[in-house]
Amino acid sequence: MIGATIHLARRLVENLRADRHAPPLARLAATTDPERFVWSVLPYAARSFSFCIAVLPPRMARTLAVAYLYCRMLDTCEDLPADAAAKDAALAAFLARFAPFELDSSGGRALLPPRLAPPPVLDPKAARDARDSVYLLLLAHADRVDRVFVTLPVAHQAVVVSLVRRMGGGMRWAVATFGAQGGMLRNDAQLSRYCFEVLGHPMCFAEELARVEMGKPAVLAAERVALAAEVGEAIQLANVARDLEKDTAQGVCYLPELAATGRPASVDAVAAARRKLLRRALTLGPRFAPFMAAIPSPRISLARAGGLLMALFTLAFWQGTAERLALPIVTDRERVTPFRSFGLVVRSVFSRASFVATLVRLEAAFTAAGRRLAALDERT
Repeated sequence: MIGATIHLARRLVENLRADRHAPPLARLAATTDPERFVWSVLPYAARSFSFCIAVLPPRMARTLAVAYLYCRMLDTCEDLPADAAAKDAALAAFLARFAPFELDSSGGRALLPPRLAPPPVLDPKAARDARDSVYLLLLAHADRVDRVFVTLPVAHQAVVVSLVRRMGGGMRWAVATFGAQGGMLRNDAQLSRYCFEVLGHPMCFAEELARVEMGKPAVLAAERVALAAEVGEAIQLANVARDLEKDTAQGVCYLPELAATGRPASVDAVAAARRKLLRRALTLGPRFAPFMAAIPSPRISLARAGGLLMALFTLAFWQGTAERLALPIVTDRERVTPFRSFGLVVRSVFSRASFVATLVRLEAAFTAAGRRLAALDERT
């Protein structure tokens, strides 16, 4: 117990002191110990996800950290190569590293190869900023993450490999779709699928891992996958909304109406797009409660804290988006603040009832904000 507490404290300190705008690239490159590298690079590669992972029990935290870093490497293979052909080739090469793994029909067993193949090599000049430099550094040192991966419980390795394969396939779909459509998605259905490929699969993975830890089969029922898709979309739309200006300036449009406004898109067009994404996210946000409340967990659970943090971060982002758009749809009582969140998260560790009650309150906050936005839309 003391050792786990020390590890948790170290992970939290690593997150709190990380300056994501000025990552210590030389120090990260020199960190050759695999375990230390994983926890040192995670705050710079994962941002808010890193803090959610850091509060988990060590056994689950290690698996989630490795899984996230592998998905981040896949994302780098999708983002940084110059054209669709190069993107697809890099993704295929990364997925080929996991081809020797054989999973049984329940996803509960993995046959390990002697070692994973080297990752694809990307041009360092592809980095557009310090964040991209971290991503390239991570990909170049994939072997350090591999050495932590092969020490995970075999059942954990199986769900990680399954996640990587699903994510990689989804990214290859996205590359082909954006490439064939001139850098844009054509409709809301394509946007929803994109969000599922990016974050719906990780939501499924989180439940699969929780089920494995509780001795249950990892395979999810169709209704659980559907809920995971909605929760993943609520989270991923936040990433889309945050980066609208940057993405449209680079010719990537997640909403077809932005493609018609020129490059970069006008301020008014971006604001309208953000409002549309906010509207959709507020519709999806209430799904956090039924999805997370049904994930199995022990009596005392740090995993509940990690899940609740993710829900709180997502609600806080959309509340902040509404404020930036000057939309009065959030009351002071509903507003997510660090002080309020801290107590809720701590209580969720020791009380499943408190965890569920907080999820119900979050569901009500999403629903109320969505109702107020709909009323504003009717007036304008």
